Amino acid sequence: MAKSVVTESPAETSSGRQAPVHAWERWAPAWHGVFYGVLGLATVLALADPTTSWAGRAAISGLGLVLGGWYWLWVVRRRIWTLPILQVLAYFAGAGALWLALVSLNEAFFLIAFSAYQQVFSYLPSPRSTIPGVVVLTGLLLTMELLDAGQPSALSLLIALLSAGLCILCSLWIDAIMRQSQDRHRLIEELEATRAELAAAERQAGTLGERQRLAHEIHDTLAQGVTSVVTLLEATEAELAPGQATARRHLSHALRTARDTLAEARRFVWALQPEALDRGSVAEALGRLAKTLADETGMTARFLATGAPQPLGARAEVALLRAAQEGTANIRKHAQASEAVLTLSYLDNRVILDVRDDGRGFDPDAAESHRAEVSGGLGLRGLKARLALLGGGLDVESTPGEGTVLVAQVPIGAVGPATEGCGKT
Repeated sequence: MAKSVVTESPAETSSGRQAPVHAWERWAPAWHGVFYGVLGLATVLALADPTTSWAGRAAISGLGLVLGGWYWLWVVRRRIWTLPILQVLAYFAGAGALWLALVSLNEAFFLIAFSAYQQVFSYLPSPRSTIPGVVVLTGLLLTMELLDAGQPSALSLLIALLSAGLCILCSLWIDAIMRQSQDRHRLIEELEATRAELAAAERQAGTLGERQRLAHEIHDTLAQGVTSVVTLLEATEAELAPGQATARRHLSHALRTARDTLAEARRFVWALQPEALDRGSVAEALGRLAKTLADETGMTARFLATGAPQPLGARAEVALLRAAQEGTANIRKHAQASEAVLTLSYLDNRVILDVRDDGRGFDPDAAESHRAEVSGGLGLRGLKARLALLGGGLDVESTPGEGTVLVAQVPIGAVGPATEGCGKT
C-alpha cells in the first residue's frame, strides 16, 4: 500500500521540480521505532520471566537479534515499500517464522502483533493485497495461541474473527480513499500542466497581438503618412518649371529619402508578421511545415494545394498557419500516425485547410468533455475564436482507429475586425 500513497514532500526530480514521495516513507522512522520498541519490551519481559531457563534465554536473545537484523535488512536498509511483491513476501515469511519461534519460547512476544498488523498495512503494495495478509496474520496468531495454550478459547476465536473483519473493512475503506486521492492527484497534475500551457498561450497571444497592433499602427499612421508625402513630392516634382535645377535636385533628394523611409516602414511591418510567413505565401509556409513534421518524426508528411491561389488577408493567412501548427502539434503528441497530409483548397469564395492523419483517432465527444473538465480545450478553442472573427470556422472529425481530420476555413478576403493589409500599401 505504501507504493500507492503520495504526499507533497520535497524530493527533487531531474528537472529540479519537487516531486511527491510516499507517505509511508515519511513515517518510516516512527514505525521502525515502534517495531524495535515492541521487540525490545517483549525480549526484556521474556528474559525477566523466572520460568525461562538459561538455554531459553540464550535462544530468545539470539532469535531476537536475528529478527531485529532481518527487519533492518529488508525494511530499513532495502526500503521494503520500493521492492517487488515477491521480495516483500519473502520478508514476511522469514519474519513470521522467527516470530513463531519466539512465541513458542515465551508468550511475551505476542506483543509483536501490534507492529505486525502495521507492517501488513504499510508494506504490502495495495490495500486489497492486505486482505489476504490480514487473514494469514490472524491465522498465525491463532496457531501461536494453539501452540501456547493447547486450544484457543471461544472468546479468542471471536476476537480474532472480529479483528480480521474490521481490518478487512479498513483495507477496503483505505483503498477507496486512495483511489479518490490518486484521481485528484492526477487531476491536479493535469490542471497544473494546463495552467502552464495557458500561461504560455497567453504570453504568446499577447506578444502576437502586440506585434499585430504595432504593425497596424505603423501601417495606418507612419506608412500611410510617408506614402502621402511621396505622392505630394512626386506631384510637386511634375509641376516644377524647366530651369529650376536646384529645386528639382533638392526635391529629388527629399523624394528619395521619403521612399527609403517608406521601404523601411514596410520592412518593419513585415518583420512583425509570423516568421513562417516572412519567406513567402501561406502555401509555402504550409509546405515547410509538412517537411519539418516529416524530418522531425520520420513519418510521411505531404502538402497539397488545389484550386487557383487567391490573395488572402494577413489575418487569414496567420489563422490558417496557426491551425496547421496546432494540427501538426497534436499529430506529434497524440496521433501515433505514419502519414499526415496538409491540403490547402482554394474554392470560389472560401479557402479550406485540411490536416489529416492516419493515426489512432479518438472519440470527439469524449475528448471534448475531458477538455471541458480539465483544460477547456484552449488550443482548439482559441483557433475557433480566431477563425470566427474572420467569418470562418474550425471542425475536428475523428473515429477511434481511423485517424483524425482538422478542417479550418476562412472566406476569401477575410480581414477580421481590424483593418488588414499591413505592409501592402
